[in-house]
Amino acid sequence: MGNLGGTDNIDVIAALKKAEKMRIEFVANVSHELRTPLTSIKGYAETLLQDMEEGRGADPDFLKIILKNSNRLLALINDLLDLSAIESGADELHPATLDLHEITQHALHALQLNAENKHSTILTEVHTPNVYADPKRVEQVITNLVDNAIKYCPTGSTVMVKWTLERDDFGEAVFLRVIDNGPGIAEKYLDRLFERFYRLDKGRSRESGGTGLGLSIVKHVMQRHDGSVTAESTLGAGTTFICRFPLRTAP
Repeated sequence: MGNLGGTDNIDVIAALKKAEKMRIEFVANVSHELRTPLTSIKGYAETLLQDMEEGRGADPDFLKIILKNSNRLLALINDLLDLSAIESGADELHPATLDLHEITQHALHALQLNAENKHSTILTEVHTPNVYADPKRVEQVITNLVDNAIKYCPTGSTVMVKWTLERDDFGEAVFLRVIDNGPGIAEKYLDRLFERFYRLDKGRSRESGGTGLGLSIVKHVMQRHDGSVTAESTLGAGTTFICRFPLRTAP
């Protein structure tokens, strides 16, 4: 019995150390993500103030940079608050029977300008009529995955949003697949994609306006639905994100 107790204590201590390490890393990451745009805003604001004090006009490019970094800060804070609400369960799910044609088109409508700017084509296939889930969160999953595909694929790429009803080892489920024909991701990175603030290309991700939290939000939304999200990819042949929603009906 003593050995068992000792083993349990060791497991608890290891879990606490892991949790503390994750907390420290998270605080460090958040601090870094906040500091970068704030430093830029402060520097350009000081320059503008000095120019005005010396009788020079405000440089519009400086104001654009300040606005861009302010928007980045707001997006980051919104994603942090959203992720916290999802993880803690403070934001309750309100599931309903969703028309997948309708909710997919609604999500993609908000991304139309981004797609046009990249000359990207978004295709949809819906082979199952509906899913029982929270509409706000399902739309968020579609938006985050498709927006990522548009951002990180070359100009002129194609993104497919596909819904199917399938049976796997766990039973029947509704599957959402977001498929792109971009550069692909090496297998060794796939498991880390859903970590908070994990970026394959940090500079490029920040330049595109990403907060580094989108895929983590997707993961936690799927967990709240008792589902899952995984990624499959082949270098040079594109990436597929697969979301599994357990098959449920309205009570």
